[in-house]
Amino acid sequence: MRTLVVFVVLGACSAAPLTGSAPSMQPERTRLLDTFRAIRAASPQQPKWTGPPAATIPAGVDGTITPVSDTLEVAVARQIFMNAYQAQVAATVGIPPTAAPKAPAKEPAAAASKQAVKVAAPKQAAKEPAPVQPKWTGPVAATVPAGLPGSSPQVADTPEVTAAKQQFFSIYNRQAAAAAPAVGGA
Repeated sequence: MRTLVVFVVLGACSAAPLTGSAPSMQPERTRLLDTFRAIRAASPQQPKWTGPPAATIPAGVDGTITPVSDTLEVAVARQIFMNAYQAQVAATVGIPPTAAPKAPAKEPAAAASKQAVKVAAPKQAAKEPAPVQPKWTGPVAATVPAGLPGSSPQVADTPEVTAAKQQFFSIYNRQAAAAAPAVGGA
């Protein structure tokens, strides 16, 4: 509520040069400014932040460099994802998968935590790899005209569009000819 009062007072004071005031309004303006000053004095002022921007401070207190490490569950989930990703890349591109990055070494966790991870980690059944898809060697999508195979490469203009184009170009050519300097001066 105090903020609203502050903004109302500030807005009223800022509008004074634009509105002009009658002499009878002066006592009311003085009362309003006094109220504004009293509210501002009673409100605690937060000091301006002079430290580094938040994007440059690592997760930690007082700017200390304390990177947040992954939990055991996150490391397992990340490894499962990377394995699935590498398998999909290999199936799509036809390149044997590279070794996925290993999860960072963790401190020994409690047995209950390890058991929870074992339960949470999905079992991956051994199955045959997907057939290797050949790499696309055709044209880039931006160079393929819109349309179905066998259709014309461009959408034909309607009679109205053709007439409008013709009218535009005839006017343009007349104006260009009128503005051009005469050839073969006298």
